[in-house]
Amino acid sequence: MNRAQNIKLLHVLLVLTFISAGVNALSYAYTAIFMPTIQQTVEREGPFPEQFKVMIDTLLSIPRSFFTVGALLYLVELAGGILMWHLRRSGFHCYTLARLLLLLIPVMFLGRDYLMIGDVMFAALFIVAYFMLFRAIGVFGRQKQE
Repeated sequence: MNRAQNIKLLHVLLVLTFISAGVNALSYAYTAIFMPTIQQTVEREGPFPEQFKVMIDTLLSIPRSFFTVGALLYLVELAGGILMWHLRRSGFHCYTLARLLLLLIPVMFLGRDYLMIGDVMFAALFIVAYFMLFRAIGVFGRQKQE
């Protein structure tokens, strides 16, 4: 592929990153901000059907700081994506660091059982894809000749 095609593919992947990181940042921030309200609503509304009770109890047992840290890391990932859009090497590093930390925070806050192999595989796939595209474009040194 030539440089223009590589940049086009990079932009397609970055749009996916923008959607994912943006939605997750909003979701985590919303949960962190409204956690006390959610807890009050659950207490006020009374008993829930059993299938919802387990899910609600699990959500309420997660520390609020988990969602705060997650929201901040998704914002760093989004900033890394914006920098990568402008072909900045620092964007790749921001994205990679945020992505790896996002894999670790469930383990740190919730335990080892929350390390999901699918999350690890998608993170590795995107990190490798961004690295290969940046290398082919010439951001990480010599441009690949074909």
